[in-house]
Amino acid sequence: MKRMVLFLAALGAAAGLLSGCAAPAPGGDSSSAMPGESSVQETVPQPEGSGSSQPEGDASLPLKEDPEPTPPSRRDSIPFTGDQLYAAAYLGFEEMEDLSYYTQRYLDSEDLPIHYFSPGEYYLIIPRYPDMSLALYKNDIQTDQSALVYEDPVCEPFLIQCNISDIFSDVTVELTYQGETVSFSPYISLKDGSVQVGERGLDLSRLSG
Repeated sequence: MKRMVLFLAALGAAAGLLSGCAAPAPGGDSSSAMPGESSVQETVPQPEGSGSSQPEGDASLPLKEDPEPTPPSRRDSIPFTGDQLYAAAYLGFEEMEDLSYYTQRYLDSEDLPIHYFSPGEYYLIIPRYPDMSLALYKNDIQTDQSALVYEDPVCEPFLIQCNISDIFSDVTVELTYQGETVSFSPYISLKDGSVQVGERGLDLSRLSG
């Protein structure tokens, strides 16, 4: 009988101890952090469309600007026709005249190279296409031979002074485009004073207009 009383007393004490541990403290939170754990709650990212403002794109990246359109070239206004490969203009004898008239209408720059052959006539030569090559030959009136004096694989508009004699042209201009080569020697005709620029050239000379 005594043993039974002691057993019941021990059982009651154990039950009280267990119920004390399981009950939360008054006003407490069963989710309180254990010692050594952080009590800061993690921020859960909000899904798209939840109403929060999100930056579009990366503000650190520079904005791409549309390239500016290339202005049209004045050379496009030269009235080439058919299979013409160049234009030429007579600018005067011993002194150059009216160059600004042509540069303002047909060229994008007034900085033109000048090739001197003799103190005679001035001519402006404008190739039709940008990828034409150029060769200039000096003609000898005594030997009737020609010697190469200048080459340019990418020809730009240029000036020449030549023809000290009105009966002999001392320069030959040679232009090549896509495997086709044309040659001409500009001069003033003794018959009618017209400017002669070759069969494949366009005469832009004012005195011919």
